[in-house]
Amino acid sequence: MTAIAHAAHMLGLIVRYGDVRKFDPEPLLPLVEELFVQGALALHAAAGCDNDAAVKMFTAINEMDKVALEHADRVDEHLWLEKLRLLSDADDRNPLLSGYACSILLERGLMPNEDLTREVSRRLSPGVPADLGAGWFEGLSKRNRYALLARQVLWAQLADYISSLDEEHFRRSLVFLRRAFGGFSAREKRNIAENLAEHWGVSADAASEAIEAELTETEEKKLSDLNEFNFDDL
Repeated sequence: MTAIAHAAHMLGLIVRYGDVRKFDPEPLLPLVEELFVQGALALHAAAGCDNDAAVKMFTAINEMDKVALEHADRVDEHLWLEKLRLLSDADDRNPLLSGYACSILLERGLMPNEDLTREVSRRLSPGVPADLGAGWFEGLSKRNRYALLARQVLWAQLADYISSLDEEHFRRSLVFLRRAFGGFSAREKRNIAENLAEHWGVSADAASEAIEAELTETEEKKLSDLNEFNFDDL
């Protein structure tokens, strides 16, 4: 699927800028349309991969979505969105990619709050293995963070999910949650902390003070213990 997506994207660029290069792109359009359909149909099967392959799939999904947006009048965008929703709802595909598909639907305004609430509740629940739930959240957080920061319901459910984990499952979830939050800016992290504080009934000012306060010896020890946790079995 990655090769098909890349070919569709590159040909789409040639078609888009063909006039600038004094090149007639019309003969390429049927090929772009056909590659796009093949890529959309291949998405679900390709998403049944490990996390290493999922990293390459992020690029492929991005390229397909760009083609869908830039050539919506020619390619089967409805088919693409249908396959994204199928992947977003899937429990048997890589959770990183299911979360990522969900993030695209959210970015496009195709996932209302009630649907997001249901999906977050389903994915981040005590019955779901910690690495799967946190992996889904990592995929979700890779796009349009501004939209995520504005959804208080998301952070409330994430807080409840983390609180529900026992120590072992909490530690297992950290490898994904660390990656998910690692790409956020300092300002975004502060906004997240304030969202969580609001859920816990803590004022923004109190949350800010807590963030800026120096860690106690006990807190430093807990962080050190987490840093030494062995993630090799994940």
